[in-house]
Amino acid sequence: MSSRILGLCASLALLAGCFAEPISIAGVRSELSATERQARAEIIRDEAARRGLTNGLLLAGIASAETGLAHCWSEATWACQGPNSADCGGPVIAGSADGPCADEQGGLGMFQFDAGTYAETLAREGEGILSVAGNVAAAVSFVVRMVKRSRYIDGVDTDEEALAWMNEVRTTNELFRPWIQTVTHYYNGCVPGSCSVYESRYMSYQENCERMLEELGDVFWYGGASGCDAIPSAGAIIEESDACFIAGGPPAFWRSVSEGHEGGLLWTNATDRDDAANYAVWNLRFEESGEYQIEAYTDERWAESRQAAYLVTSLDGTDSVVVDQTAMDGFQSLGIFRFGTGEGQRVRLNDNTGEPNSGEVAIVADALRITRVGMPMMNDGGAGPLPDGGLPMEPVEGPNASVRVLPEGGCAVAPGARGERAGLYFLLVATMLWGGRRIRFRL
Repeated sequence: MSSRILGLCASLALLAGCFAEPISIAGVRSELSATERQARAEIIRDEAARRGLTNGLLLAGIASAETGLAHCWSEATWACQGPNSADCGGPVIAGSADGPCADEQGGLGMFQFDAGTYAETLAREGEGILSVAGNVAAAVSFVVRMVKRSRYIDGVDTDEEALAWMNEVRTTNELFRPWIQTVTHYYNGCVPGSCSVYESRYMSYQENCERMLEELGDVFWYGGASGCDAIPSAGAIIEESDACFIAGGPPAFWRSVSEGHEGGLLWTNATDRDDAANYAVWNLRFEESGEYQIEAYTDERWAESRQAAYLVTSLDGTDSVVVDQTAMDGFQSLGIFRFGTGEGQRVRLNDNTGEPNSGEVAIVADALRITRVGMPMMNDGGAGPLPDGGLPMEPVEGPNASVRVLPEGGCAVAPGARGERAGLYFLLVATMLWGGRRIRFRL
C-alpha cells in the first residue's frame, strides 16, 4: 500500500484493511526547500501538460499528500530506499508500511506506485517511473483511468473526455468535490462506508491541493487564467463566490444563504478544537505594491461569533485580527497592511475560534473589501470619493511602514515611523468621522 510512508509507527498497520491503492497520510513532509518544491511542481505541471492535462495542480495535490513532493530517498530519509534512479543519483523513495524495508514491498517514487514488490511494480509500470518525469507521466495515465470509472463523475467515457473534465476542475467550482471523492476512493482505495478513516483521507487530499494553490498561486498553475484576477491599484471587493476565494474543509459543513453582501454568504459553526476543520481563504494578488486597508463584511442576521480570528498574510508576515462579527452589519476593518505583487498573500478565517462546539455559534464568510491607502475610499460599487465629502487617505512612506490594530480602537505605528506619520492617523480618524462612516477597529 504505497504511500503509508509514515508507517514507521506500527500503529498505522491497523489501517491496512481500508486500502487497495496508494494512501495518503496527513502531515507527510519531505526535506525539500521551498525552491526545490517549486522546481518539482514545475516538472509536474509541465510534464502533465505535455500529456494533455493542463491542470497539473490536481497531480501536485496528490503528490503533496503522498510524499510531500519527494521522489528521491535523499529527500525523505525516513522512508525505505527503492531502486536507483538517475534523477536521484541514488534510490527513489519507497513506502515503509508494507513490512520491513528488506522485503521491498513499498510503493515507488513521488506518486507511490505499488504492484507488490519493487520488481513487480517495475514489471507493471516500467522502469520509466524511476525518473521524476516518468513518475508524473504514469500518474497522468492512472488518473485518466480513474476518472473514467469513477462513480462520482458522469458523462466521461474516453481519455479525451477525462482530460477535458480534469482541466476544468478548480478548487472553487462544483467539480472539486467529485474530484476529491474520486481520488480518495480510487487512488487511495478508501471507500466511504467501509473505510473508518475516510474523512481524514478526504481532507488530506483536499487540503494538500488547496495548499499547493496557495503556495505557488494561480499564475504558476494556470498562467493567471484560473479566474483569480489581480487586484487593481484602486482596490477591489472579493466575494465568497469569486475564484480568489476558497471554502476549505468538509463541504457539508459550509452552508450558503441568499443574504449578506450582494445577496450571498457562507457560514459554518465555530469550534473550540485545537485545529481548524473548515476555513475560508481570500487569496490576494495585487497589480501594485503598497498599503491597503482590508475590511470583512459581516451580516448581523447570521454572524454569531464574537472572536473570529482573521489571519492576514502580507509582506510583514501573518497578523491575527480578532473581530466580533456581531458588532456591525457591514464592513469591519481588519487594519492596514503592506502587500507586494507576489504570491502567497491572503486572508484566512478558521472555524476554531475557541467558542464551544455545543453552542452552535455561526461564523460567516462573506465579501472582503481591499482599498489602497492614498486612493479614494471604495463604495460597494467600486472606487470613488467618500460619501458626504470625506477626504481620501494619504499614502504612508518609509521602511517597514505599517499600521497594526490594537485593542480599544487604538493604532500602533511601526518602529521608525511614529513621528512623521502621526498626522496620517489623525487624518484617517477624521476621514471616517467626517464621512459619516463609523468604523470599529477590533482585535
